[in-house]
Amino acid sequence: MASDEPKRAKKDKKNKRKKVKKDKWGQPLPPESEEREAEELLEPVKTAAAEPETAPGSGAGGVEESYEANKVVASGMPYSTTEEEIRVMFEQCGPIYQLQLSRFPDSGNFRGLAFITFESESAAISALSLDGTKMGDRFVRVEKCRVDQKRKRKAEFLADPEKAKGCLSAYIGNLSWNVTEDDIRECFNTSKISSVRFAFDKITGKSRGFCHVDFEDDESLEKAIQKNQTEFHGRPMKIAYAVSNRS
Repeated sequence: MASDEPKRAKKDKKNKRKKVKKDKWGQPLPPESEEREAEELLEPVKTAAAEPETAPGSGAGGVEESYEANKVVASGMPYSTTEEEIRVMFEQCGPIYQLQLSRFPDSGNFRGLAFITFESESAAISALSLDGTKMGDRFVRVEKCRVDQKRKRKAEFLADPEKAKGCLSAYIGNLSWNVTEDDIRECFNTSKISSVRFAFDKITGKSRGFCHVDFEDDESLEKAIQKNQTEFHGRPMKIAYAVSNRS
């Protein structure tokens, strides 16, 4: 009889473990039949928990990322790459609306980074296929251009300046770098121009792609304003009333 006591004690201990079986939160588990039923009822909840919802267009951490539909950014190009070479490379994808080259602030030299805005979204999507293209001894990276949310919010409140009293000047932007004063005068040959003032980079001495034109009369100014977005040397000009810097 004495020899049976250890076996009985072991069996009782085993039964005790079964009775006090708990879940990972320390709560007693139900009998097996009820446990299976509860699991079946909770299955949809478990599935939903395992696949957290992510908003479309969201990146890591659920932070929404947005992109400019018609714009791509190309990086990793050789510093010796010219604007013309970039145009030739990307114009095969579609008409280019605007090309912006990033330059070193100290020297004004090209830093291998460019922003290409196309006239259509399909052209921008086509440009993504150029990712990995070899230029010289480097491989170009082409990707969608993310929207700068701060600039976007600021731009939402910006509009073309209203015509100030006595204004006879216009801002002409998005000009090709090789446009000259004679080209400007020829473009606005139906208007009477008194002067053309180009903006130049202080370091390189090159055109910054815009100028201000002073006209002799209001009629001449209005004729010029009507040419806003007219293509000039392969680019649509941005024309607006000039903002006076006088207080």
